[in-house]
Amino acid sequence: MVLESLLTPRALERRPWKAFFASFFYSFVGFFLAYSVFNPDVSLAMVFLTTMASIPLLVSLLKKTEREEILFGRPLIGTHTDVLAIFFFMFMGMLSFFTLLATVLPSDLFEKVFEKQVETINYIGSLAGSATRRSILELILANNFKVLFFVIVFSFLYGAGAIFILTWNASVLGTAIGDAIRSEMSKVGLLQAVPLAIGRYMVHGTLEVVAYFLGAIAGGIISAAVVRHDYRSPKFKELLRDSVNLIVAASLVLVVAGILEVGL
Repeated sequence: MVLESLLTPRALERRPWKAFFASFFYSFVGFFLAYSVFNPDVSLAMVFLTTMASIPLLVSLLKKTEREEILFGRPLIGTHTDVLAIFFFMFMGMLSFFTLLATVLPSDLFEKVFEKQVETINYIGSLAGSATRRSILELILANNFKVLFFVIVFSFLYGAGAIFILTWNASVLGTAIGDAIRSEMSKVGLLQAVPLAIGRYMVHGTLEVVAYFLGAIAGGIISAAVVRHDYRSPKFKELLRDSVNLIVAASLVLVVAGILEVGL
């Protein structure tokens, strides 16, 4: 596959920032093909196609991480910092494309291309509309922990399957930021609208994404441990402990992100 051959895990470990441009390009290709072929269902199709383009690279990356974890037993942070950086740049590339697309599309196309994303945003907004600040925090945490759970499960069962959830979140967050930019532009102009919209979503959004990345790595390590090791062996227990530490860290990050989101 041409897209698969553009980058390798080794190249990304040396220059993680390249993942930004790769995922931006993957997102563009996903949107172009979805709009050309699956026009009535473009909002979901572009997420699926972007995911398909990203999976081969992420599978190779996760397998390499799992192998190093198993063979060398590297420290928690030392093992995963490079992978987190690559995941982060990949997410930011997707987010940047979806934000740009949501900002520049005419209103009728915006509603069509981001139909499912807008429905999700409106649904969350309707739940929080009449709630107290505390109940909003509980709602946000419940939703975020549900996403974290499915990221771990998908990563455990399908390897890089969690990338679909992360791509979907990038499209929803990009839709929200793009729509906020469109709204603010009529009041304060583009140069002020962009930082206002980004500031509204990116502080807590970035923390949530980091938490989901930690969950994806944890799920992949558990999967590799189950496949390659006897559950009674010391190595299995060590890998399981590492995964639990990652999940605990992800949970703490999600709590902080939720508190920041409601402005406590």
